[in-house]
Amino acid sequence: MDRSLDVGHVAETLPSLGAALEDSRLRPFGIVVGVSLLVAGALLSLIPSTDPLAFWANAVAATLVFVGVPLFCLGLAAPDPPAQSHFHLGVNLSTKQRQAVAVGAFCITLSPVVMALGSPLGLSVLVLATAATMAFVGSALVLTGFIAWTSERLSNPQSA
Repeated sequence: MDRSLDVGHVAETLPSLGAALEDSRLRPFGIVVGVSLLVAGALLSLIPSTDPLAFWANAVAATLVFVGVPLFCLGLAAPDPPAQSHFHLGVNLSTKQRQAVAVGAFCITLSPVVMALGSPLGLSVLVLATAATMAFVGSALVLTGFIAWTSERLSNPQSA
């Protein structure tokens, strides 16, 4: 069997979540792509409501924002790149804080997917409650990661 079809070999070569979150290349990607998606979403939402394509423009804008915000948060949570980089912001979260931000970003990104897949089933109240809970918990996790880092920096300013 070809090595690319061997499940064991493929599983051994996949990076772990911890290794992916420790990669400083995530910061420029997350910040640039996240901000780009947010700007595109904001510009699409400016289409007047009288336009026949306004519904679809707003749907695409909402999707771009729901993907752009978590991606931007992941970019901020990534380790600081070398000091000569343009993306050296001084934000350097611990591994646990990065994991909290990553799980929160995943929940935020998954909440509109739950709405899109669950709404046609006719369980609108349950689907809405599930998606809203996922977005709320995801936002709380993202904020928890950054608030924990901020409080750590405020309590120990010498570690800068």
